[in-house]
Amino acid sequence: MNIEEIIIKRLSEEHLSEEESAFFDKWYQNSSNREYYNDLLKIRSGIIASQVKERIDKRKAWNQVRPARKISLIRTLLKFAAIMILPLSLGVFLLIRENKQEKVVYAEVPVQPGKKQAVLTLSSGQQVMLADTIVHVNEKGMVISNFPDKELVYKIMNDTMKTETIYNTVTVPRGGEYKLVLADGTIVWLNSDSHIRYPVTFSGNTRQVELEGEAYFEVAKDVEKPFIVRMNEYNVRVTGTQFNVRNYSNESLATTLVEGGVQIERKGKVDRLRPGQQAVLENNEIRIRVVNVEEQVAWRHGAFGFTQCRLENIMEELARWYDVDVFYMNQQVKDYHFSAWFKRSSSINEVINILEKTKKISLDLKGRILTVKDISRN
Repeated sequence: MNIEEIIIKRLSEEHLSEEESAFFDKWYQNSSNREYYNDLLKIRSGIIASQVKERIDKRKAWNQVRPARKISLIRTLLKFAAIMILPLSLGVFLLIRENKQEKVVYAEVPVQPGKKQAVLTLSSGQQVMLADTIVHVNEKGMVISNFPDKELVYKIMNDTMKTETIYNTVTVPRGGEYKLVLADGTIVWLNSDSHIRYPVTFSGNTRQVELEGEAYFEVAKDVEKPFIVRMNEYNVRVTGTQFNVRNYSNESLATTLVEGGVQIERKGKVDRLRPGQQAVLENNEIRIRVVNVEEQVAWRHGAFGFTQCRLENIMEELARWYDVDVFYMNQQVKDYHFSAWFKRSSSINEVINILEKTKKISLDLKGRILTVKDISRN
């Protein structure tokens, strides 16, 4: 097996076979290999951080770096990072020589909880950073405003847009969240690492948006013009209700209904949900189950809620919010189940302390790398 290919797949967040995982785990036990891989993780964190300014196809990006030797992989990644990141706010890369050997030095700010931040991409391709400053943008008859309470609001000023459909995109990076009010009054809360594309004003017989990541929708009622959330695997159709959609690439697509009614449309088949139900795509089939809604939408109210959840799922959620990379010293810990509830404003050290109280795992944070170790068998 080619360890460089396996490394690139891991950095691209692609699924590894059991053989590849075992091969990597054995390789990683060597201290020099572990130091090398952690350097690559730091560089990867910086590249992902650049999504604050630009959405990147991670797999396409990593496909550009397939060298044969370790040092050339680091050098290539550094060059790529320098091109993609430019003024990186989350850290600085340095390549120094010590006794004719090259070493990566990465200086970064402490890990912080996520915050209100996003990037608005206009129909022209212009990108506008949405953070603490107030922004007013005119988009061909539509005024787009970023208000002090950090929500993006669309307001039609004239009728010039009725003849054409103009799309905007809001991208929320890892370590971010944002609130968006569409032209019809629908409110959308976007979670970390999420991306929504939508028309700045709705025309025709439907109101359609496209979503990647997670969002909570409070849809303005309009029985004559259904609201549709389009995704790769299925669509969600409503006329006015509240629901949560979770559409991350490495998870099962899930829609949770809070109130009202929604219907799931897939391959000509329609499934209807009642409040408290969730539709999950598993094994290429829609399965409907009753869930704890409060837990499923806890993020919308500034909290994390986990009840007997797999540790791997918990860590993926934390990784997106705190913008860290997680490494498991023992693969079996991924299947451990935990229950926990804490505020999203909690420091990562507070979260670590909560999880370590189980006496099953230890968590070690160095830079932006969080290492998980099984201690239950010691």
